[in-house]
Amino acid sequence: MKTFFKSFFITLLILILILGGSYFFLESQNQGEAGQWLGDLTDSGGSFEILLMGVDARSTKGTTNPSRSDVMMVVRVDPVADKISMVSIPRDSRVEIPGYGTTKVNHAYAHGGAELALETVNNNFGTEIPYYMVVDYEFVRRVVDRVGGVEVEVPMDMDYEDPTADPPLAIHLKAGHQNLNGDEALQFLRFRKGYKNQDLGRVEAQQSFAKAFVEKIKSPQGLLQSPLVLMDFLEKTDTNMPLSKLSRMGMSSLSIGVEGMETATLPGVPDTIGGVSYFIWDREGSVALLGE
Repeated sequence: MKTFFKSFFITLLILILILGGSYFFLESQNQGEAGQWLGDLTDSGGSFEILLMGVDARSTKGTTNPSRSDVMMVVRVDPVADKISMVSIPRDSRVEIPGYGTTKVNHAYAHGGAELALETVNNNFGTEIPYYMVVDYEFVRRVVDRVGGVEVEVPMDMDYEDPTADPPLAIHLKAGHQNLNGDEALQFLRFRKGYKNQDLGRVEAQQSFAKAFVEKIKSPQGLLQSPLVLMDFLEKTDTNMPLSKLSRMGMSSLSIGVEGMETATLPGVPDTIGGVSYFIWDREGSVALLGE
């Protein structure tokens, strides 16, 4: 898979935050500690920052040959401003990776995993992001199945196969309104060819999926699955964020809601250097955007 639509990972992050926070909050109520938990939320204050990465691999853990990151974005949850901002870092951004020289930013994860990717982003963009989160395919599939699928309007018959992809691509969906299970959701998200207005059509289709997904995970059925989703999170994602911090961030996200989400992409232009295609990011504009 060459690209994994950023909106789904945005939605996936919100899923983790909302369900993780809701789960711990319910647990605290069951143990008679709700007051202490709410006090912890109040005392935490400030904003939360995390580097979110999506990888084109079946697992983020236990591998000695990590793949390149397919999606990379800086996510900031600001409960004071009631805002969740997400800044995408193009995968071809030309950066300096400690110990590996100048190359594309998505190579950092392949060279040294999430820690080197986080160090690379902080060093190049002047940020001080403390946490990272890496999400893989299997978690995406599991989460969609946990919540009973997602209802979307498939805009056209989608038929495409690529056995060389990892995981292999076998997309076969019929046009029309339907409830997609986990495997079908991945097919929908990975489909690239066939849109009349190219990437714009793909973006519109996948944004509709993201919105439907958000609504589904906020439903009673979705919330009931939160303990299982949390277990999937622990098994199929990689993060250095403590669960207590994750839950506080989740409760803040829940109060802000989807309407408080803002998205942006680093400013810059594509260029070819030494026969290699890069994204040359505008230093002043990028640093200003990430520093807001």
